[in-house]
Amino acid sequence: MTTAPRLRPKSPQGAREPGQPPTLTRGVAMRIAILGGIALVLLSVLFIRLWFLQVIGSEQYAERAEGNRIRTVVVEPERGLITDRNGEVLVANQPSRDLVARPGELVGAQRTDVIKRLAPVLGERPAVLRERLEDGEDTPFQSVVIAEDVNQDVELYLAERRQSFPGLSLKDTFTRAYPQGATAAHILGYTGAITEENVEAYREGGYQGNERVGVAGIESQYEQFLRGSPGRVEVEVDAQGQPVGRGVVDSVPPRPGRNVELSIDLRTQEALEEAMREQLALSGLAEGAAGVALDPRTGEILAMASAPTFSPKAFSENDAKRLRQIQRNPLKPLVNRAITGQYPVGSTFKAITGTAALEAGVLDRGEFIGSPGQLTLYKQDFRNFRFAAHGDITLPTALEVSSDTFFFTLGSRFFERPDSKLQEWAYRFGFGEPTGIDIPGEAAGVVPTPDWKRENFAGDPYGEIDRIWKPGDTIQLTVGQGYFEGTPLQLATAYGAIANGGRVVKPTIGRRIMGASGRQERSIIAGGSDEPLGASAQTLERIHEGLVLAANGDLGTATPVFFQMPDGKRVAGKTGTAEVPPGEDHSWFVGYAPADDPEVVVAVVVERGGTGASAAAPVVCKTISANLGMPTNQCGSGALPN
Repeated sequence: MTTAPRLRPKSPQGAREPGQPPTLTRGVAMRIAILGGIALVLLSVLFIRLWFLQVIGSEQYAERAEGNRIRTVVVEPERGLITDRNGEVLVANQPSRDLVARPGELVGAQRTDVIKRLAPVLGERPAVLRERLEDGEDTPFQSVVIAEDVNQDVELYLAERRQSFPGLSLKDTFTRAYPQGATAAHILGYTGAITEENVEAYREGGYQGNERVGVAGIESQYEQFLRGSPGRVEVEVDAQGQPVGRGVVDSVPPRPGRNVELSIDLRTQEALEEAMREQLALSGLAEGAAGVALDPRTGEILAMASAPTFSPKAFSENDAKRLRQIQRNPLKPLVNRAITGQYPVGSTFKAITGTAALEAGVLDRGEFIGSPGQLTLYKQDFRNFRFAAHGDITLPTALEVSSDTFFFTLGSRFFERPDSKLQEWAYRFGFGEPTGIDIPGEAAGVVPTPDWKRENFAGDPYGEIDRIWKPGDTIQLTVGQGYFEGTPLQLATAYGAIANGGRVVKPTIGRRIMGASGRQERSIIAGGSDEPLGASAQTLERIHEGLVLAANGDLGTATPVFFQMPDGKRVAGKTGTAEVPPGEDHSWFVGYAPADDPEVVVAVVVERGGTGASAAAPVVCKTISANLGMPTNQCGSGALPN
């Protein structure tokens, strides 16, 4: 039987037979082309990026890699010394270590963790540490000081737990030291951190912004010389910032600051401060005191003191407790009363009034004027201290006994003249404007005039009558009262002009800039200048005669203090009792010695100290004695008034 062959079923039209290649349709081809194009573009972008990284950006990224491996450590220079005129060191340096961090290496949760662990170690609040780090965000790879002058216990604690405190390191630096303790604190000033308000200005001047700089006194005035120039050390480090491998790669040593020599004489400075302390202890009501000693020939400041005082060491050690005590003290120990204290100067102003009266023709040189216990002028009664009467006297005697009514009469004469010269002479002597001393913060004082009164009494609650310059305003000015205000420095400068024969010298404290080798680099005392007072020799001799009598005459108000001074070392000067109601008067004395060839002028005020002879004069006597190399126990205690 013949079997018929099997026939395959016929495939539907368009179906692919097994083993045959698929049919490429137009749609499939389009999709393949698009995918291929995308792949080609991506490969091209990747190739170009790799080429850019390896060829174009290779140097830049190499630098970044090196920067992550190399750290530049700024080495602070040793700050210059400050000495007195004889080379006695007033401010020195001692080695210290600061804890520093780089904000860029402490970010996010790691920063929070490190701050949380570090705060109890340093005894600080976490918020304070966080703020210090944030202050350095503008320069994230420069060190920010977290804690200054850390003690050895903190150093050991951090060294033993290095892994727990990444991004932190210790930096060698210096803190200020004070071999003479708190002596001359207001002159020297202190150093401190750059404030947020000033940081940009300092950075423009080449600072990083985290240094300690002069904040007050000489430290601030001569910052440019004391500062020095920082060095740098490039160190190879690991990811935690710890030195590895080669260690130091490169270094540039710092240049230390230059030394500043002051005109201060340490012996005179110590005597002035000690005498002020003694007097404040004796005067239970006294609130403070200030004094200035200067050389009338050159204007060099030999001593300057203000009480209460403070310890600059509290600032160099950043002692928070002591700093709070200083800042909260109601007697304001940081205020330098010698240059910023503005007081009525009382009868010490009578020497200026006498000079003005003689030069303006208000008083003849040999003229006698009555000195009754009480005087009526413009329907107002004016009296002498304790109603003391001295009869008809001349100007030298009026200065000797400190007659108020004598000078009230001169005040009446000044007021009646349309061209009163009293204020003009006050300005000539240096009152009413800063002296220009080379220490920050000097006050101008006040020389009241009709224009000044109208301006300062404008508006409510004052009326037109309050703005009018009255006879009493001039009369009170003749004895340094009323609206007049001066500083101890201005008063010393004014009497310096009497002592040196008619030159108003500009007071200076800085003397010389010295290099590390001890050689003088610059003289700064030459910055002082003289202004002619314009008074005749005859007028100044008449004033001098009265000042000698005031400290040595039988009726001199300061004779009980100075009568034991030896011949050739006599003092010429004037007491002042400034009324500042309510409460006790301010005590003033200003004098110079030796009277016949003056080498030193000293002006002192004791706030609420009473009469000029009882409080201020003994301080001046002891200061002058120390300056002239004499014992201070020869100074008496004041017993006479005014």
